[in-house]
Amino acid sequence: MPLSADQLRQLLTDRSDPARYRPAPQERLTTRIRRARIRRAAGASLLAVVAVAGAVSAAALVHEHAPGHAASYSGPPLPVSFTASDGASYLQIAATSMTEPARRPATIKIAAGSYPVDVMAACDTPRSVAVVEVKVNGMFASLIGCQQSPQLIGLPVRPGRQADITFSPAPVPGLRDADANWRFAAYQWKPPVTARAAPPEPRLPLSYTGYNTTTGHGKALRRLIATRSGDWPGDRTATFTLASHGRNLDISIGCAGAIAGRLQVSLQVNGTRIPGDVPCASWAPGEQPQDNGGVTGGQAGRPMTLTFRIQAPSAFTADYAKRAASWTIAIYEEEFRQ
Repeated sequence: MPLSADQLRQLLTDRSDPARYRPAPQERLTTRIRRARIRRAAGASLLAVVAVAGAVSAAALVHEHAPGHAASYSGPPLPVSFTASDGASYLQIAATSMTEPARRPATIKIAAGSYPVDVMAACDTPRSVAVVEVKVNGMFASLIGCQQSPQLIGLPVRPGRQADITFSPAPVPGLRDADANWRFAAYQWKPPVTARAAPPEPRLPLSYTGYNTTTGHGKALRRLIATRSGDWPGDRTATFTLASHGRNLDISIGCAGAIAGRLQVSLQVNGTRIPGDVPCASWAPGEQPQDNGGVTGGQAGRPMTLTFRIQAPSAFTADYAKRAASWTIAIYEEEFRQ
């Protein structure tokens, strides 16, 4: 039985998003995380193939098909070069394929230049619910689910380093092994000379119904009590000073733009850093806000200050500072309802 889109996102997030907000003991606060949804596939504008002005730094590359069988991928082609919606230029530096049902890994070997590396993946059987695990030099990097459109993800490949990018079939619990043929391509990208205008900021709803974290079962109404928005890279912090009513607070974070899923958000509660950042995943109008985290246990009537910092991957901060995005952080209060 095929999984729904929400079930697949939850499965992927269980594996790829281990970040947690942890307690700040001296403030006697407990913090909780409900897993963020997996970043959505890149938009159609990101996949449009256009001429790329200027060359991207060179990289030594090896195209290595999965051992033991020939590739028979028949899905959408992956572009040799393209320009993202924020003006970043992409150039393909290596590619490989993986054919099912052999279920053997495929590897791309690169010697990265001075620019960041992304990977694009496409499958030819979107209804298969196939999932691929991505590792860089043996370390887990991400999970990719078989979807209708090619997906683009960032990878932790440091400049000037050699890297083995490995793609392996990942079993879906409770389902038989899903069959799909895959095509993967590695790209180096170069930021635009000048950052373009950021897209419109996400507009989260005034209220919505979600899981009741107060009772631990059923549903509860969440009412918006505070929100902040900004444009990356100019706006990188958001501070909320709230009077606790003794109710659970839910944090929703949404971003818009080609690098939405790359930006990370950290949290301080009353000046104490909470370990574990969360991704500022893409959000589209009409979606229910994402449960990126929450705060419980605040003393009624006591003020609480939450400070969020938006940041890019540390190895390429200067490159990401030339790519525009917008963000919204919303704080919801759960209403008591059985």
